[in-house]
Amino acid sequence: MEKRVIYTDENQRELLRPLDSRFLVMIEHEDISDFILKRVAVHWHPEFELALVTRGQLLCHAGSRSFLLKAGEGVFFNSNCLHGYSDGGDGGCLYEALLFSPRFFGEPGTVLYDQYVAPVMLSPGFNGFKLSPSVPWQKQFFETALQITDMEREKPPHRELRTAERLFFLWRLLWENAMDSPEGLPGADRDTARMKEAMTYIQSSFRSPITLASIASACSLSQSECCRLFRRFLHQSPIDYVISCRITAAMSMLAKGGLSMTEIAEQTGFQSSSYFSETFKRLTGMTPSAYKKINSKNS
Repeated sequence: MEKRVIYTDENQRELLRPLDSRFLVMIEHEDISDFILKRVAVHWHPEFELALVTRGQLLCHAGSRSFLLKAGEGVFFNSNCLHGYSDGGDGGCLYEALLFSPRFFGEPGTVLYDQYVAPVMLSPGFNGFKLSPSVPWQKQFFETALQITDMEREKPPHRELRTAERLFFLWRLLWENAMDSPEGLPGADRDTARMKEAMTYIQSSFRSPITLASIASACSLSQSECCRLFRRFLHQSPIDYVISCRITAAMSMLAKGGLSMTEIAEQTGFQSSSYFSETFKRLTGMTPSAYKKINSKNS
């Protein structure tokens, strides 16, 4: 079965399947086992995102925090918040992902956007807001959001109107109950900015030799502080992140076809094709040749 991976640009911004510009909402029914290493790599995008766990356990990474979600729990990610997911248990995890643009509620300059959307986008308290069934309004929020994802499957008449009605209701619940949430940790915005600088540098440079010293310099940190930052945000070392970027790029090249293993190794920054093959199998569970055979667009 083809495994999935989150593709990003050089700034680690997710290259999403575009939202329908006529409605600005996207719904995905996800199985964490469908992703390489059962992990959705840390990324960000301008859309708001809701993840609703329906089976199993999902480990969420929001900025420098990690927390476990069980079935019946969810999380709200703010616009441009660094976030990712990984399997939180041994039995697999199913979850619903609901993404919607801030412009769904109106354009900048309108009352709805300026008074009720922009303040949420500027609040660090919503950068990974956990929804618990033990809190009545959050349980109602989860159940209403699940109604939206169910409608995407069932496609009842006037689905767009019903979805819009429930999204506005969700936003009112969020506004009325959570606008006084904590403002985040001191220095969190600065650390997030540095983390994005480091990720941007790696994304644009991983095809060439790259060192811990050069990564630390790119985000104006000492090497030890750089390692600490990567552990907090990405739960891996800077060099491990470099390798994961190289493997992600190699997966895309393998699927497209047309290049030899040696050429792919060279173009993704590996010193040799043997080291590339060894690393690829360690991280994906299959050889590059096997992955190419399964996923080649030309087969």
